[in-house]
Formats: sequence, C-alpha cells, structure tokens
Amino acid sequence: MRNNQNIIKALKTCELFKHLPAEDLDRIASKGKMRQFFPDEVIVWQGNPSDSLFLITNGIVAIKRIISETEEQVLNYLMPGNTFGEIGILENKPRSASVAALSDVEVIVIRRQDFIDMLYQLPSIAIELAKMLGRYLVESNRRRSRGNSNIKLILLFDVFGSLGATSFGVSLARLLQQRTKQKTVYTEYPVPQKLIADLHISRKEKVYHHPAGFDILLSQEDRSMNDKVKTTMMLDHLINDYENIIITLNENIDEDHDGNVDQDIAMMLDYAKQIIMFSPPEPAVWGHLEDIQRKLRKRIRTNETNIFTLINHCSEEYKDVVFPHQVDFHVPFLPVFPPLRDMHAKEVVIPTPLLDVFNTLADRLERTNNIALYIPTTISVDKKLDTSSYVEKTLAFFGERFGGATSKQAQGVWNSEEVGLVGETVYIVNSYVTQADLNKFLDEIIEYVKKIKVELSQEAMALEVNQKLTLI
Repeated sequence: MRNNQNIIKALKTCELFKHLPAEDLDRIASKGKMRQFFPDEVIVWQGNPSDSLFLITNGIVAIKRIISETEEQVLNYLMPGNTFGEIGILENKPRSASVAALSDVEVIVIRRQDFIDMLYQLPSIAIELAKMLGRYLVESNRRRSRGNSNIKLILLFDVFGSLGATSFGVSLARLLQQRTKQKTVYTEYPVPQKLIADLHISRKEKVYHHPAGFDILLSQEDRSMNDKVKTTMMLDHLINDYENIIITLNENIDEDHDGNVDQDIAMMLDYAKQIIMFSPPEPAVWGHLEDIQRKLRKRIRTNETNIFTLINHCSEEYKDVVFPHQVDFHVPFLPVFPPLRDMHAKEVVIPTPLLDVFNTLADRLERTNNIALYIPTTISVDKKLDTSSYVEKTLAFFGERFGGATSKQAQGVWNSEEVGLVGETVYIVNSYVTQADLNKFLDEIIEYVKKIKVELSQEAMALEVNQKLTLI
C-alpha cells in the first residue's frame, strides 16, 4: 500500500498524469512497478523493443545514441518528473536510443499494453500525450526554421505601464549591439506609437537605423492583413534578420476561460530567451506579479527561458520606497537618466546602476540552465560541522567550469532513515550555465557530488538542475 502511495505521489509530478482524479491515479499506480538502477547502469538499450513507459522519480539519466563501437552521442538529460519510452510505444518500433543512469535512479515502469489500455480508458492521458508530441513537433520545426542561427529574444513586460520599459529597451539594444557586434533590433507590441513620437521618427520609415548601430522596427498599418498574420510575418522577419531582438509588450497576459492567452504573445513566448517584468516598488502589486509569473511559467521552457522581476523606482515619489519582497533587480530613481528624445545621440552615458543590470542580463542570455548543490552543515546525520571549506571548494569547482557561481545560506529539513526529521542550516551553491556546458560537465558534477557525499558521511546529497531536485 505504501508503495502505491509513493507511485501516486510521483504520478502527480508528471505532465501526463498530474491532472487525473485520485481514483484514476490509484488505478494507474496499481499497474506501475518501482525499479532502481545504479550509476552507469543501462536502463534501456538502443534497438530493443519499446515494451515499457518509464517515469523518473529520482536521479538523472542520459539519453544516448550509439554511433559506433567506440562512439556515442548524448542527446539529452532527463530529471525527476520526466518520462521516456512513450513515443516508441505509440510507434511500436525498437528504441531509437539508449538510456543510462548517471546517478542512483528510481523509476516507475508501466508495461506497454497497460499504457495503451490507459489511453483508451482515460482519454485525458491521450490528450496530454498529444500535446506533448505537438510540442516536440513545434520545437523541431522551430530548430529547422532557425538553422544554425542563435537567436536571442528578450521580452519586456511593462505590466503596470509608464515604468520606463521603452527607455530600458532602447538602452539595452544599444548595449547588446556594442557588446556582441551582432545585428540588434528593438520594437514594441502592438504598436510603438509613443516610441515614434518620442524619437521624432517619420511614420514612413519601416526600420529606423539608430546612429549607435542598432535598428528600431516600426509597425505599419495594413488594413488588408489579419493581425495574427502580421505578427507572424514580423517575427519571421526579426528572426531571419537579427541575432538580438528586444520587444516591449504593452499588453497584459490575460487568460480566456479555457486558460489560453493571446496568440501573438504565445508566439513570442515560444522564442523568448529572457522575460523581464517591470513593476513599481508597491507591495500591493506582489500578488499580481506572482500571478503573471505563474501564467508565464506554464508557457515557457524553463531550461531555455529565464524570467526576471525588475523593480523600477522610476519617479521621485518612489525614491525612498522599500519593496519587501525578493526580486532580481532594483533600479533606483535616476534623475540624470537621458530622456528618450535625446537618445538619438551616438554616445549616451548609461547610469551605472542600469549598466550593471544590462551587463547581468547580457551575461545570462546564453546561460538559461540552472544548477545548484545543497551543502549540509552536519556530518553523520546530525553532528554539527563547519563545511565552509566545501562551499569554497564547490564555488571554485563551478566557477572553473561555468565561469562563475554564487552561494547563499538557507534553513532546511530532511528525513533521515536513522533519526527522522533533521533541521539544519544548508549552503546552496548556484551557477547559471549554457546548455553546451551542462551537457559537457553534468557527468563530472555528479561524480563530484558523490565524492562530497562520502567525505561528509551523508546518506544523500541534494542536486537541483533547472528547478528539479534529485538526491544523489
């Protein structure tokens, strides 16, 4: 019975099953079997029959394509909550890749015929599976349309209006062009009318070439064309012609009764590398900000897109206001910031606080993955120990491989098999990494965690990759 409860708990973390009512989860749990694999153990082999669906409940696995007797290619890494094997079941074809455990791994195994029976008996699973396959197809088409280009799209959500998003976006475009030497463009959705007026740009121009080296795309009224078609054409034009794209959204992200958002915004979210939410330093807006973030996170790929909250003390009335919640960036009141109409000049001095924000965002554009190691302050379960040397060691380890790392202190509680609940201070060493570096170093990180685990006499060490926690 307890095993069934553990399976149900795991099913609730999986996209395919988490929406099901309790009685259906119980039926599925009765068909699932828990299995464990050791590091480097192959869970499924390339070429073998696709006879089961696997749901990872703990650990990290590598999807590998065997190319020759001496060569293999890592295609992807999967974390707790991910599934594999579903496509092979549907196609009834041999497995196209091998799956191997990188750490100790626990999975739920559902046999092929049981899963097919579920699809017939519970149509909602089939619908979720169709959505998943649809996302795979969209992603494949998106990669094909991009070719080898590395598009970086930044969306600025001017959630409350009149918070300086236009000046921020124009300045960020200037810095990105200067820093990367790549073609950069700024525009606004749905129409940049205020931008046109403030910069005294002719309405006849489709693209304004700024003296600082970047472009500003101006929307053109075309009554003969559907708005959705215009947005699609605009995105295609930007993606084909520019590497750095910054778009300020002057509309809120509202859901209809079916939970859908504006299709234009959904298209932009599909390509976004960064989303920056602007807010005034008013504590009363925090609930609204959290609601918007919740809506956004449902529609982005968390390993590809970062969401940042920026509190802008944009007027003198906010000069000394303290915002009580933790956010990513605070921009103080800047009385000397040049007005937008003066930004035609090739050389404009950007105030240091804003320049610091821009540089951080630029550094993070490629580093969309997050990895964090939790370092305890007890040894042999509950004996206090100064582990600051391990924090420094881990900072250096991450820094050498990813270009930087930070640490913070937190309070944690975990359940020891020996003594029950243990409360302690933990240090979280965190780094933002590129997908290439994550693929390159993840094996090495897991080996490092195993070594630390032994040295600190831990039952397990917590490693988090893209907000998914696994125990090593």
